Amino acid sequence: MELSDELYDRIEELSETGNEAMESEDYAKAISCFQEALDILPEPKEDWEAYLWLAGSIGDAHFMMGNYGKSLEFFRKCYNIGETDNPFILLRLGENYLEMEDETNATEFLLRAYMLEGEKIFKEDWKYFQWLSGHVNLKQK
Repeated sequence: MELSDELYDRIEELSETGNEAMESEDYAKAISCFQEALDILPEPKEDWEAYLWLAGSIGDAHFMMGNYGKSLEFFRKCYNIGETDNPFILLRLGENYLEMEDETNATEFLLRAYMLEGEKIFKEDWKYFQWLSGHVNLKQK
């Protein structure tokens, strides 16, 4: 299954505008662009490769805005379509859970991200690594 050239080009255009908005920290605009691209994907949306990165991008923008519940909703969608070993998705799930004070799920997902990528997965914000290392015995290799 492939998208038409016209539809693919429109999704690419919206995604690029959304990425530029993310870089400018205009997260509301980014969400709008990514959501518009997601909305024009044919049904079932979850079957398209673009769904994963669009949903993840929307979740990331919500995370950057501090909308942890909305962010969690989008990253759970990514996880539930089979992205159970994607370090970034696992990281954002863990970060969202921690921000929402769900330490059990935060530990599970942060630890899984750490096991796949090591400390480098936390380079964006070390507070999550510090929290994890204070709750789990992380043996250095």
